[in-house]
Amino acid sequence: MKITSILSLAVALCVVSVNAAPVVDSKITVLKPTLATTIAKAKPTATKPKSETKAKSKATKTTTVAASKPTSTPTTTGTKAATTVKPPKTTTPAATPTQPAKPKDPCSELAAQGKNIDSILQFNTVRDCYRAQSFKKDIADKTLTSVENLLGNFYIFLDQAKEATSAPFKTPKVDLMAGLKKIRETKWKDDYDFNMALTYLTFSANDGHMAYRTTFGQPISLYAPVVNGVQNIRVFYADDTQKGVPKDSIIDCVVNTIDGVPALKAVQDFTDRTSAISKDPGVRLNDALASISWYNDWLIAPGGFSKRWECSSGAPRKLTVPWIVKPSENFLFNTFRDTATYWNVQCLAPLSPYDNSRQKNDSGRRYKENNEVGFRTNEAPGTTLFRERGFIQMPNGGKNGRNDAPQTISKATEVLITATTAFYKINKSDACVAVIASEEAANPRFDPSDYLQFIQGLEKLRDGGCKKLILDMTNNGGGAIDFAYFINLLLFPTAKPYFVEDLRSNAYIQGAAKAAIKQPSAVTVFDARGYVSLATNKVFKDDSMFTKGVSIKRGGTAQTYSQKNYFEYSWSFMPQAKNNTLPWKASDIAIVTNGFCGSACTMIATRFNIVHKVKTYAIGGIYKTPLSYFTFPGGFVMDNESIVADVKKLNYNAKNGPSKLVVRSSAKIAVGEIYATENSTIPLEYDTKYFTANVHLDQDLVSARNPDSIWLKIAADFKK
Repeated sequence: MKITSILSLAVALCVVSVNAAPVVDSKITVLKPTLATTIAKAKPTATKPKSETKAKSKATKTTTVAASKPTSTPTTTGTKAATTVKPPKTTTPAATPTQPAKPKDPCSELAAQGKNIDSILQFNTVRDCYRAQSFKKDIADKTLTSVENLLGNFYIFLDQAKEATSAPFKTPKVDLMAGLKKIRETKWKDDYDFNMALTYLTFSANDGHMAYRTTFGQPISLYAPVVNGVQNIRVFYADDTQKGVPKDSIIDCVVNTIDGVPALKAVQDFTDRTSAISKDPGVRLNDALASISWYNDWLIAPGGFSKRWECSSGAPRKLTVPWIVKPSENFLFNTFRDTATYWNVQCLAPLSPYDNSRQKNDSGRRYKENNEVGFRTNEAPGTTLFRERGFIQMPNGGKNGRNDAPQTISKATEVLITATTAFYKINKSDACVAVIASEEAANPRFDPSDYLQFIQGLEKLRDGGCKKLILDMTNNGGGAIDFAYFINLLLFPTAKPYFVEDLRSNAYIQGAAKAAIKQPSAVTVFDARGYVSLATNKVFKDDSMFTKGVSIKRGGTAQTYSQKNYFEYSWSFMPQAKNNTLPWKASDIAIVTNGFCGSACTMIATRFNIVHKVKTYAIGGIYKTPLSYFTFPGGFVMDNESIVADVKKLNYNAKNGPSKLVVRSSAKIAVGEIYATENSTIPLEYDTKYFTANVHLDQDLVSARNPDSIWLKIAADFKK
């Protein structure tokens, strides 16, 4: 089962993340979707707490649930020895007593089943192997110490999280340090329960830069369109090659209940517990459900609740689909024999940080090692989560309707595809679209191609007669801050493209800043020379950004934060330098998202809206409820390993500093926080007055599968 949990800090593959298979009652269909899970090696998972899984198991008695005890229990067989003292010589000798059979080691079973990437694993075996990992207090204590030092010193929203956000995007206040203390004081049954406590604590902050959960692919994906003024859960996609899934078409079947709970409420409750991607429950609902996503092609993003069919007629029926467990590409085959060796191989952190257990937090060529802080930040966990769920190829094969397959986009013509963006000209219209999938552009000092190709795409739209520009940033999880700055300046060349930010500046960080300034150049996040002062608009020359910080009271506590700053930016290839300007004004531009526009994507969408008043559209979410057009703006994110490495470069050995995790885990946090304006006092992550899109569009049966139907609505709005 794939374990990916940020700041849940559990032992990957030492805990099982298993949800009870949902029973979906429909007017037309009663479904029990499969739980398709994958095995990974280094990332703890997110699963329902024990109390929740008990409730779920009661509703789904026929389904194995996470809280179940391992089924591999000892059995005893055999008979008593004969009691005759002197048996006759003709008597057959007494049978040798049969020894009780040894219980099967579930991890041995797992090793036997997991031979290669195509192996099918038994669900019970995976679960029992995870559950067999006992609670190890020494490991837990070291893990908690690492987490406490990471959060306590560096998490930018530690104190802000103690304050609840306002309606309609209300998030309860969270005292993370108190939560960690409670976890430390609790006697845990096993490693699984300990891990899940950490996982759910981090979820409670609803910060896509800090925590995310594992998703489990099911052959049935759901969505929540609004039809005739009513929103309900329907079947979006189904894989009829899986056992129990009917061959007759049931696309758009209405789902009435899940485990006896109204389906919409069941999905919302699930995603509110486990998404952690946004302060907005509507965005969390979108995160749980299937959507169409462009990522080098138009694909189905299955959503967090599951991993489609035309609705057939007839009486309701019940479908039972067995669980499917497959190893992922990261599963370490042929490396363990039993429970003990499983722990040593799959769970404990390696001696060297450079082996393949290191989580790939970047995207290869796009984040080359260099001394620029803006390019040294990690990929946001919310983005990683979205991608690790995988994608489902559009039905009937083909790519984007090529090879005679049905067209996803039929009302617009493709103009250019780049590494980050697909450009379209809407047919019979003067409007065009740039579908920005991410801001994962290579550092222009090494490779400016992503930047130049983005310019080329806009110029092609301009030269093709486009008068209106729609930026579709649905399912965009962010990327390089520098690329966000670049897009801001490209379309609004006379405005400031950056967001101001600050970092924590407690005693530990001030000490690190003093050590950093002694280095020949800025090579760590603690070096003020890597930032521009908002006050002077010049790069800091000393450590005063940190050592002469600002006291701010949040969550009832006064803490010191750095002076406000921003990252340097400059590009020699802007089209304006050649008088090759782009024609669109703010009133000619619109932005559409499904709320999952995070991190660097937020830095574009909110800059366009807040400063330039570009109209924003958000699609999906909860019917007749305001919906955010962005999420987890944070600032920039780093993982524990990177922070440890930064401190090591400084030879800085103060107490309570960051430390490597003793298990194969990864912890990420937002280190910097951005503000909506230079005068804002509340970080944008919690400044909810900016969240709501100008226009909330309901998802419907057509728009859910054809994004160009939304583009047409927005193009029509330009003419009003």
